[in-house]
Amino acid sequence: MAAVVSVSTAAGDESTDTGLSFVPRPRHDNYDLATEHESWMSADRRFPELESGEENPPSDRECQRRVDEDLTSLSPEEIESRLDRTRREFYNRRKIIIKNLPSDVSNQEVHELLGNYDLKYCFVDKYKGTAFVTLLNGEQAQCAIKDFHQHALRDREISVQLQPTDALLCIANLPRAFTQQQFEELVRPFGNLERCFLVYSAATGHSKGYGFVEYMKKDSAARAKSELLGKQLGSRMLYVHWTEVGSLTYPLLHSRCLCVDRLPPNLLTAQDLRNALADTHAPIFCQGFLGSWQRL
Repeated sequence: MAAVVSVSTAAGDESTDTGLSFVPRPRHDNYDLATEHESWMSADRRFPELESGEENPPSDRECQRRVDEDLTSLSPEEIESRLDRTRREFYNRRKIIIKNLPSDVSNQEVHELLGNYDLKYCFVDKYKGTAFVTLLNGEQAQCAIKDFHQHALRDREISVQLQPTDALLCIANLPRAFTQQQFEELVRPFGNLERCFLVYSAATGHSKGYGFVEYMKKDSAARAKSELLGKQLGSRMLYVHWTEVGSLTYPLLHSRCLCVDRLPPNLLTAQDLRNALADTHAPIFCQGFLGSWQRL
C-alpha cells in the first residue's frame, strides 16, 4: 500500500525532504496554495544494507536506489551556482501580454512604449486591443510588468502580465544524481525549449527529483508528456503533469506533498496514517492507494 500525504510545513522547508517517490496528487478542497500548484515532494527511501551471507541479494532496483543515495558532497560555491541557475531559468519567462490598448494602437506605438526593452517579437491584435510581446531577455519581463501594468496610455489603463502557457510540464521521480545536462538531453528531443531547469535542495545542492520544462509549442509539450509519462529511467518510473505558469512562484517550487510507500500492513485507512503522523507533522490531507506503483 502507498499513500499521498500533504503536510503543513513551510514551502521551502528542507527538513521534509526525506525519502520518497513522486506520485500525482488528487485534487482536494483542503489543499493549500503550495500543494495546489506543485504536486510532489521528492527524495529516495533508504534501504538497510544486507548482512554478508544473507540469502536474498539486493535487487537491481534497490542497487539503483543506493547509487542515487551515494551522492558526493558539493562545495557551498557549487550549491549556490546550481540554485542561482534555477532562479535565472525560472524567471526567464520572455513572453508578456498587454491588454486594454487603444483600438487604433499601432505596432510602432507598442515598440515605442517598450523602447528600453529588447523585443524579439511583437504582434498587435487591434480588434482585441491586445499586444503579444516576446522579449529577448526573460529577466526583463518582470520589469516590464512592474513599469507598465496599470500604466496610462492615451487615457487607457493598460494591463501587462505574463502570457499564459499551455506548454509547461513538471517531470518528477528523476534520479537524485541527475544533472542539468542530463535533464536537457531527456526533454530536448521533443521540440525547441523555452526554458528548462531542475529543482535543487538548498541544503545539499543535489536534485530534489523533479524539474520543469517549457516548450515553444504545445504540441511539443504534448509529445514529451506522452513519451515520458511512465518511462522507466533506471529504477524509476517518471511522472509528468501540466503546470500553469501563472500559478507557479519560486518559493512554491519546493513541494509539500509526500508519497509514502512500504506502509505497515496495520495502516489500512487514510485515518490510520493520519493518526500515525499526528505526533510529528499533522497532515492536512491523506489518501491511500492499494497495489503497486505501476497500477497507479
